[in-house]
Amino acid sequence: MENESILIQELSKLEMSELKKIAATWNLSKFSPKDKKTGVNLLYEAFQDEFLLKGVLEKLTPLQVTILGFILKNKNVHTLGEIHRKVNLPPLNVEMELNVLRKLHILYQRKNRERLTNNLDKYHAYEEIAGKIKMDYNSKGEKFKLSIAKIHPKPHASQIHPEWLKAVGVKKAESFDEFLKVAISPEGIEMALSGLDDLEKDVVIQIFTHGGVIEADVIRNYIHVNRGKFETIIPNLSAKQIVFDTYYVDEKFMRIIALPMEVFQYLQGNTLLPSVKKGMKQKQEKIAKNDLDFFLNIKKMISFISRKGLSLAKSGKIKQADNKRSEQELLKPDIEIFPEKGQVYQIELILPILRILGLVDIKGENIVLTGNIEEFQTKDIFEVMQLVIHEVNEIRSKRFNPPEVFSPMEVQFYDKPILDKCVKIIMDTNKVNLSVIFANVVRENLVFSPGFKIKNFEEDLLDLRKEIISSIFYLHLFGLLDVEYPNRFLSLSELGRQYFQNKPISRTTEKGGITINPDFSIIAFPEKCSLVGIHLLKVFTELKDYDRVYTFILSKDSFQQGILLGYDQQMFIQFLRDSSKAELAQNLLFLFDDWSKNLPIVNITEDCVLVRTTDPHVMELLTGQIKGKKIIIEEISPEAILIDKNKIQDVIQVAEKLNMIIKLVR
Repeated sequence: MENESILIQELSKLEMSELKKIAATWNLSKFSPKDKKTGVNLLYEAFQDEFLLKGVLEKLTPLQVTILGFILKNKNVHTLGEIHRKVNLPPLNVEMELNVLRKLHILYQRKNRERLTNNLDKYHAYEEIAGKIKMDYNSKGEKFKLSIAKIHPKPHASQIHPEWLKAVGVKKAESFDEFLKVAISPEGIEMALSGLDDLEKDVVIQIFTHGGVIEADVIRNYIHVNRGKFETIIPNLSAKQIVFDTYYVDEKFMRIIALPMEVFQYLQGNTLLPSVKKGMKQKQEKIAKNDLDFFLNIKKMISFISRKGLSLAKSGKIKQADNKRSEQELLKPDIEIFPEKGQVYQIELILPILRILGLVDIKGENIVLTGNIEEFQTKDIFEVMQLVIHEVNEIRSKRFNPPEVFSPMEVQFYDKPILDKCVKIIMDTNKVNLSVIFANVVRENLVFSPGFKIKNFEEDLLDLRKEIISSIFYLHLFGLLDVEYPNRFLSLSELGRQYFQNKPISRTTEKGGITINPDFSIIAFPEKCSLVGIHLLKVFTELKDYDRVYTFILSKDSFQQGILLGYDQQMFIQFLRDSSKAELAQNLLFLFDDWSKNLPIVNITEDCVLVRTTDPHVMELLTGQIKGKKIIIEEISPEAILIDKNKIQDVIQVAEKLNMIIKLVR
């Protein structure tokens, strides 16, 4: 009995019911001993299990961690009086905290028998447990840069975990160093990862996209939601050295699950794909290219507002009917790269950009066009692209507080430095999975940032994820990225290579790149058609279908719409000549000529006032005095003109000086 461990002695004093409570506190599953002695031995072994110990330590409060730290640093013993003086709290409060540590069986108490005061009561840490508690403070962030190659101390070959040997396909290791070469090689890591089940792989991906580090409680909740067991999955991954389960002191014991640097590096170029949940619809394999569609849609939206008007609901938002109505007028670029965003109407993306460009405003209950619309509509599409991207790049550095309808509520405008980092990753790798971008940006901007706190990680991560999502979303929306579904691999598009790397865009379409049918349907072959050629087809025709080849329908309305969007019809006709194997039919050329001359345009000017005189000479005298002052909008007859409604008083003053009789009708 004298040689028996104090821990065993203390446990032996307890009843079986108390032993079961301790087992539950330590999360010891399947604790059903035949007798008390067996129960004591089971608990004794469990108390030396580092995985279970970490689970207890992470529950401690900052004060309990401070008290435990004082005891461990003082050769595992301290009196109540010494502790209360160090933490500057009344002895009663300190004693309550010590009793919690006693119930967890981290400490035991030896009462002072000589005095009436309990300030001299000694509190000891159990030797078996104290030897396993590390008071590391992670002052240099070393816990976020753990490496398999730097395991210290190096185990003997016979001490290598059997699961690790099995995971990398080694039956027996002659030496640790030789085994390590195999284990951290790309082949060894690949073999270890390939042996994981779906949920284990998803856990690795979750840690990876967190920058290689995640708080234990966060990944525990993730595993629980996905119907797994933290106490099974994490020890299994740890045994195979796919993750490190560790902790450090930052007020509390902060328990983290981290990927070794070797595994994190491997996943950069060897994407681990998430499992497909049962009943979850998988996107079909395709490469989504947005080309110049969004910039064309900006012009189309201006045309839509000009032709059909746009009024606001009482809430100050766009009416749902107008959301749907405008969507029918626009091309359908791919905006589903982040399905968690839900349905996004393009009008919600375009109006904020038109506001930045100074082309829209609110008047009463209507959204109205402002500025030089005609000049904008006649701009070359590449000029529009450059202008839009430049303005969006700059907007976060300006004061931009528009009405809600002009705010990018669905997808906020990106932060330029974050976008630049995303682009650099894509350019460095040519093709990269979305998870790799998240992992690298989070690791660089959060995990390795000065003053990083794991306790604030999830909140900071939420904000950073929004920035990354915005960057990728707009890069794709602007046609600068190609997205390979269903696994969301990203690469620079032809447009992206031109914008970021100054690589020229091919404007030449092969002969036979399109086929014009007698019913004026046009088949375009993407591999033979230039990006500019496809764009012209989208301008002057109606896109009906795309399934490896494009199907367009040419009509009078679509052709005239292209002209109203500011495009040169001769450029389109020349493209058709250059791209079609057959000569253009004479009747088609005749129709082009007829359609371009007979545009049924009706101009309706709202902000103007009619000024009439009975005598043309009076009107001539009046206009002679106000011409060149940006008052006259249009002269509609010798006796009538339209003037800006804000210039009524100016016209009245001029008329009075000319001794004219004014009749103001309102």
